[in-house]
Amino acid sequence: MNLLLVLTGGTICSGVRDGLRTLDTETASLRLVEGFRRSGSPFAGSVRFTAGERFHTLSENMTVSVWNRMLDYFRTVDFSAFDGVIIAHGTDTLAYTASLFALLLTGTGVPVVFVSSNAPLEHGNAYANGSANFRAAVECIGYRIPPGVYVTYRNVTDRRMYLHRACRLRQCGDYSEDFHSAGALDITNLRAETLSGVAGTRPLSGPLLYAADGSLTDCVLNIRPYVGIRYDAYKVEAFRAVLHGTYHSGTACVGDARGPESVLYLLDRCADAGTDLYLSPARNQGEVYDTVPVILGHVRNGGRIQPLYGMTEETAFCKLLLYYSCEGVRTRLPDFLTCNFCGEMLE
Repeated sequence: MNLLLVLTGGTICSGVRDGLRTLDTETASLRLVEGFRRSGSPFAGSVRFTAGERFHTLSENMTVSVWNRMLDYFRTVDFSAFDGVIIAHGTDTLAYTASLFALLLTGTGVPVVFVSSNAPLEHGNAYANGSANFRAAVECIGYRIPPGVYVTYRNVTDRRMYLHRACRLRQCGDYSEDFHSAGALDITNLRAETLSGVAGTRPLSGPLLYAADGSLTDCVLNIRPYVGIRYDAYKVEAFRAVLHGTYHSGTACVGDARGPESVLYLLDRCADAGTDLYLSPARNQGEVYDTVPVILGHVRNGGRIQPLYGMTEETAFCKLLLYYSCEGVRTRLPDFLTCNFCGEMLE
């Protein structure tokens, strides 16, 4: 089995020096591979790891520019030469990068698995989960998980190993080292039959890796609601689209429509600037609060707030970034923002 190992950076690629965590991808690569060889995995002696690109980026420093470097690299990869791909990434922005590359790499014909660690590997398996996450990724590929983009991660709270669809992963909560997603599969006692219910995903129109022409741009503003928000503080004219989050009930402040605390005020400013405005997560089933039709019914210069239903906020942001950055995506998939492209729609 031949696996491509790509190291972006993050805690899983860090060591501790004088009390500070510092990137050390060379040592991390050796620790991951040598630790797996000694792990007792049924695949420990039958895997060949091919070193891929290293991006030397702490995940809190992840930018669209680094995403573009990753995108350029993966365009050069012959995926048919590998049985799978493992991408080591930090936890801080894992949900965003995993969501983006779930959209880009689904359909390449091999499983792609993101792995990370809650602590540097040198802390040992009793505390750091990186080696366990790496072993689970290799074994998922070895047990012939269907092609798709995944994340393997052992939560700290219950010490259970979970397999996530990358396009459904949510960011860690505050003061948490656990990851969650809709439909996550417990693979703590991983065997071939554990993966029997995992369905492969095929994008609606082939992998976007090659349709995403050119480079991604910083063209989407992501706003999260909070008490006291002032929409007059945002320079919406500098962006092609704005993604506005909601509270858990699918709502945002309407208040005085003419006041800067109202999302209706934001729509007016976006419509005047020619900037599209989207709302996600949004609800289209069951009872909703009476503020929701007020938000969705507000019109300014023919512009409305456009709801994006059924996906995580992380995936909604990545979809918008691809759609507004890449003409090839808009041309090939005009309904890209609302379609279930690679299984990202939550059931």
